[in-house]
Amino acid sequence: MNKTERMTGLLVSLLYFVRMLGLFSILPIFTLAANDDYAAGSLMIGVTLGIYGLLQAGMQIPFGILSDRLGRKSVLVFGLVLFVLGSWLAAVADSIWGILLGRALQGAGAIAGVLLAVVADEIRPEWRASVMAMIGASIGVAFGLSLILGPLIYDIGGLSAVFYLGMLTGALALGLVLVMPFAAVAQLRVTTEPTHPVRGLSQNAQFQWLNLSIFINHFLLMSSFLVIPRLLVSVEIAVADHSWIYLGVLFGSFMIMLPAIIRWGKSQVIIAKVVPAILIMILGLLLLALGVSAAWVLLGLLVFFVGFNYLEATLPALVSQVAPEAVRGKAMGIYSTSQFLGLFAGGSLGGLWMAHLSLSAVLVANGALALGWVVLLLVLNFREQKIAGAKSRG
Repeated sequence: MNKTERMTGLLVSLLYFVRMLGLFSILPIFTLAANDDYAAGSLMIGVTLGIYGLLQAGMQIPFGILSDRLGRKSVLVFGLVLFVLGSWLAAVADSIWGILLGRALQGAGAIAGVLLAVVADEIRPEWRASVMAMIGASIGVAFGLSLILGPLIYDIGGLSAVFYLGMLTGALALGLVLVMPFAAVAQLRVTTEPTHPVRGLSQNAQFQWLNLSIFINHFLLMSSFLVIPRLLVSVEIAVADHSWIYLGVLFGSFMIMLPAIIRWGKSQVIIAKVVPAILIMILGLLLLALGVSAAWVLLGLLVFFVGFNYLEATLPALVSQVAPEAVRGKAMGIYSTSQFLGLFAGGSLGGLWMAHLSLSAVLVANGALALGWVVLLLVLNFREQKIAGAKSRG
């Protein structure tokens, strides 16, 4: 990897880091703050959390097309300006509807696909996997740090301060874009790229169930975080202490997850790398649902995050493994869209469940969904093996 490629990889990773840090910081406190400060109902809270994902999913393709025509830099600047404006609007809002509009505007700045296009433009194929690993690590660190910072900042300055953090990180990301070197977009790439691998993606069973997996993984994350802050309060853990809870849980989950990646990563059967982590998440959800004390809830959180963090680290690598190289960028774009749709569905449906069910019942519903996920993956894998066996005999 040459100097330009290293710099591009570092800057793109930093862009993801600062943007995700501002975005996810509301996750551990919003369900409490929106209810206390705005008397918002559970469904409205869920939709407000999830609307970001819906706009992200819907705007990925338009932003990608615009970046091909207008250049990556101008579209990235526009997307980040939308994110900053959305953060400001949410920070100054005096109602849940204002926050909803701000979250939607944040989501409309859908630059994830454009950043992946920058990687494709600037990084040689043999080094792209390394850069993707850097990006994945930056997102993971940002997510973990946001769970710690969110409650701390909320305790100091309220919900507005958390959105102002998003505004600040968006402005920092904008500054990074302005100093980034950009290659000219190769217009001929659009017309000369082979199209048959794209058709192959729609027929690739492994690719399809990996997209399903990231959708459900983020559904479970969003719907569970409608419950988790309230659950911590219900076992008499003060909001001011939530940061330290998340710090300990995330550190412990990473320490447990790393050996699991080493062990399960050796398997040549892709489904064997995914199903054990889902079963761990189910166990964590059930422990949370049955939690009658702080220790019980903390154990459930730890187990849940072991499974979630493992899948977050593993699924993108599996997508790049099964997708043809010629359309790997498009495959990652589809994968990202599935991820964002999962955030929206988890927030919306989770909010609906919260409006009619108890905290424990929502967690049990999540566990049942995850169990259905396992069954479906096993059925799809069996069907794929059966088809492959028939072809080999034929």
